Amino acid sequence: MAARKSTFQFLDPRHHNLISDAVPLDGVFPLLPPVFEPLRGVPALSDGEPPTELGKAVMEWYGKVHDCPPEEAPAGLVRAIEAVSIGRDNADAIRKARWRRNHAGLLSVAQLVVCVPMVRPATVQPRMAASAQRIMREKGKSLIHEVGPGLRIQARSAEHLREITSAQQEVRIPHAYAGEAEKEFADSLALEGIREEIRGLVYDMYVSDEERGHLVETDDGWTRVSVAQSFMGLLMGTHVDLSTMHWENGDGSLAVRPHTPDTIEAAHRALRFEDAAYDVWPTGRTSAAVNTWLDTASPEAQATLRMMTARMDIGIAVRPYRDNSDHDVVYADMARFHVRGQNPTLWGKADDEAFKARTVVNDLVRRNYVSTSQREVFFGDAEVPWADDPTRVPYRNRVVATTHVMVATVADDPDDPARYSVVRGTLKRLRVPNSPLQAATTTASLAGLVAGLEGDGEMGQFTAVIARSFRKPELRDIGQHDGDWTELIHRDIDEITKGARQELKAAANVQRTRLGPHQRALAVLALVAHAANPALRNYRRESGSNSDGTPRTVRYPSSMTLTGRGGRGGVMKVEADVIVMNAARSPEGIDQLRAIVAAATVDSPVVPADPATGEPLLEECLRRRWATVPGADGRPTGGLDRARDSRTGSADPVSWPRTDVSWPRTDGADTDGDLRVGVAVPLWSDAQEEADRGGADPLSDTAEWEKATVALVDDIDLVAARAGALADVRVDAVMAGIDEEDYDPDDESLPRMIDKVGIDPEVEAGTDESLESLRRFLRQGVMAYLKQQARR
Repeated sequence: MAARKSTFQFLDPRHHNLISDAVPLDGVFPLLPPVFEPLRGVPALSDGEPPTELGKAVMEWYGKVHDCPPEEAPAGLVRAIEAVSIGRDNADAIRKARWRRNHAGLLSVAQLVVCVPMVRPATVQPRMAASAQRIMREKGKSLIHEVGPGLRIQARSAEHLREITSAQQEVRIPHAYAGEAEKEFADSLALEGIREEIRGLVYDMYVSDEERGHLVETDDGWTRVSVAQSFMGLLMGTHVDLSTMHWENGDGSLAVRPHTPDTIEAAHRALRFEDAAYDVWPTGRTSAAVNTWLDTASPEAQATLRMMTARMDIGIAVRPYRDNSDHDVVYADMARFHVRGQNPTLWGKADDEAFKARTVVNDLVRRNYVSTSQREVFFGDAEVPWADDPTRVPYRNRVVATTHVMVATVADDPDDPARYSVVRGTLKRLRVPNSPLQAATTTASLAGLVAGLEGDGEMGQFTAVIARSFRKPELRDIGQHDGDWTELIHRDIDEITKGARQELKAAANVQRTRLGPHQRALAVLALVAHAANPALRNYRRESGSNSDGTPRTVRYPSSMTLTGRGGRGGVMKVEADVIVMNAARSPEGIDQLRAIVAAATVDSPVVPADPATGEPLLEECLRRRWATVPGADGRPTGGLDRARDSRTGSADPVSWPRTDVSWPRTDGADTDGDLRVGVAVPLWSDAQEEADRGGADPLSDTAEWEKATVALVDDIDLVAARAGALADVRVDAVMAGIDEEDYDPDDESLPRMIDKVGIDPEVEAGTDESLESLRRFLRQGVMAYLKQQARR
């Protein structure tokens, strides 16, 4: 998929999701294209021209490494480094070349500033070997897997080398800009340049004794080089990889050959990119010309120049240990940063988020938005008990403390808008998206710490619920709410509940009127309390009997999760904040929300119970009642599970409706508030019987036709929900091969049934005709609808 200029976030400095500010060009990046300037009065190389000052330093470096006179340095190796060099200080850098060691041997390297279009992405690329190999096999050729003695890469032809590059770019499309990770990476290159040095060597690209030449190529940095070249090309509208331009023959064929003074000068002329849509470089070489260009350069031109250069560790020789080879040393150099055991343990996601969260909170403390005593709680240095105590500071109980972590770092307070600006500025400084989702994801790890969660499984479930909920305007954007609910979370739960009941009573329409601040505060506190309550996280239910006749129990975690535990109990996959917000629109729901908070604000939290029935308020219970907005009378309309129970008498998640059943729509696409109620329609067989008796088909009536179509769409939604639920079901303890006492159904490392068991291909194939028939029906109907609209 090709990227489009209009989608590039880095071209709009005001874009809300940019991960950083642009690095200034002046004094950071070379602002003039390279110039090839051979020395005068110096002996010429074998190609007839003297070396440049840089080339002379390369010759001296080669002589030291190989213990030979500098004049014995191959001209092609010298020219290869001259071709990629762009920095004024590169000659001095070469004089500081050093030996770098790994477990297989030594590499002699110098760190130079290079022109990225002149650097060839790696040919020997193990990272994408398997996928690229399949592509090359279709072309009747193979990848190159081996680096030979003398840093030689042996190919069939120049075309072979180019085809390998193309295959690698099919595996990892350099100009992909669709996913968040791809956008963030490309934005970082365009706004900051290639930050870390890339690594590579001067390889002997060999086809035959008559067709060979040295070339600077990466061994670590393929992605950065390829993406930078691709995005420069998209911005300028031209081809940017000039690393093998000197292989081109006049007839369109290719031949591997070394760089010469003529090819370097031709490449340097091409680097001016005179056909680009804008001036890529300053038109003059004076300070005034550079400053003039800087004053008027477009965002495209500035982004191009940032990606134009990079620091690169260039090696010219290796010394393998003992039985190792040149190939082993090169691969070990790659492995230092990519293979477990060859590099320090990478930070896990939780570690990374914790680092960012602490930075965010420290910035808020420095600006007096968070007190030092609150920070001690946020960082886990001070523990807040579960039991409610109105005299305790800074927080009366742990539920309030956990909730306030998110409020202080995510909620956008209209009375103090600078607070959230501090958070976003900090995230931008940390080079991550300064978005509400990132803010919520970052500080949710601290909320889990305050709640006392342990283990990756518990923390992951909790942070998913909290982060996804608080990133939404329903919790974050107080400017859109009726009153500031965040000021109420520190009050007594009975006072909050009383206010919620009054707000509900005053609502003109319980389904459509916005929640009041007390309703919202109660819902948020209940959400946090339910997700964090250890009695719910460690809940056990009876499952048969032991050999002595005593009840046998199994662990059955029942705290609130993001969308339900893989369809357990057939509950609807509605996000957690929707459940509690719906409950806050009902007197019954308000009572349950209060019970949830009260159960988590005692010395040892307990499982909350419905005040009316005594039923444990497990996640499944809440989802059955509040997956959809309550009715006009405040009574729960029930979700998918309640509707199915009332019509089929089954709570089995595998039992699903026929087309003669009315089903509530749950996507909010509604003609009467937040819920569009499904309509009962006759089965096709009933309609057919009516037509067979000589009467008109009931569905030929416009109203009945529309009702039947709506019901069909509802059925499709339900089937899609069922597929989503089935896709998330985890294997049981037996299939997982673990003891049932240790089995945690929330463990995200457990395999899913769909991956473990799979689906019979015949089952899948049997659906193709039905799905295609459905698509034809919908497409035909859409075309007819559009034609009707056009006639009006």
